[in-house]
Amino acid sequence: MQRYSRTTDVIAAFGIGAAILAVTAVAGDPIYAGVWYYVLAWAGLIGAVQIARVPPLFSAGASSALGVSVLLYWAWQASLPQPEGLLGLGHLFSLPGLAVTAIMAAVVIRRRQLRPASAFGIGFLACCVGFGIAQIAVCRTMMYCGALSGSLG
Repeated sequence: MQRYSRTTDVIAAFGIGAAILAVTAVAGDPIYAGVWYYVLAWAGLIGAVQIARVPPLFSAGASSALGVSVLLYWAWQASLPQPEGLLGLGHLFSLPGLAVTAIMAAVVIRRRQLRPASAFGIGFLACCVGFGIAQIAVCRTMMYCGALSGSLG
């Protein structure tokens, strides 16, 4: 049986962030956010959940959810007939929802004796739900996001 610690959790979480940075360095930045954006997003998320003293692999789950959100935005930009320069703002404005639900989930599960796979799943799911709710709120109020914005009439 493999033992996971908070150190391996942070290493895995930063490994996910480093993989996204490597792809950005090789292929370019489709949402025009800049390398600093990815570094700050990962460092802020991992720092916030580590302060809450989460169980092992929670940070890796949260980092995976952040990675999936970035990859979905990259795919969205690739599907557009003409690239949009301000698409990254939709991602930026949705990050607070991801962070808030990550911290809420971390505080709730902090004292429970969870297996690492459960902590990973909870971290991933909480961040995805928070990002999704914030994304819908952003697209319905602050910016036009195509089909996510709903009817405008």
